[in-house]
Amino acid sequence: MIVLDTNVVSEAMKPRPTPAVMAWLDEQDQPSVFICAPVLAELRFGVERLAEGRRKEALSTVINTIESAFGERILPFDRSATRFYAQVAAKREKAGRRLEQMDGLIAAIALAHGAIVATRDIDGFSGLGLELINPFDLRGK
Repeated sequence: MIVLDTNVVSEAMKPRPTPAVMAWLDEQDQPSVFICAPVLAELRFGVERLAEGRRKEALSTVINTIESAFGERILPFDRSATRFYAQVAAKREKAGRRLEQMDGLIAAIALAHGAIVATRDIDGFSGLGLELINPFDLRGK
């Protein structure tokens, strides 16, 4: 199981996405690729910040399409994830390292499901006990 971070999903939404990311996504077994509720929240927040107009409408449509396409493969932040969130947030705090709230939520959901996180932000998720993959940089893989 792979959970896509927001930066991977938003890359795929671009008019001219990075070819390596799209190739990596195409290689994946689609039923094993998931997103989670915080990713949808971040995408929707990004769109809500835009001025009214065609771009905002187009991106809203794309997000609705993504939501429909993933359907049951959208993981919620549930009771199990709350335990993992507490652990990773405390671990980072004790280490004196900042943990972005959404990264913590995504990490907790992935840990609760034993999933790999696909992200460009390796540093943001490092040291949390997750297996990580960077589809933007797959040298040697």
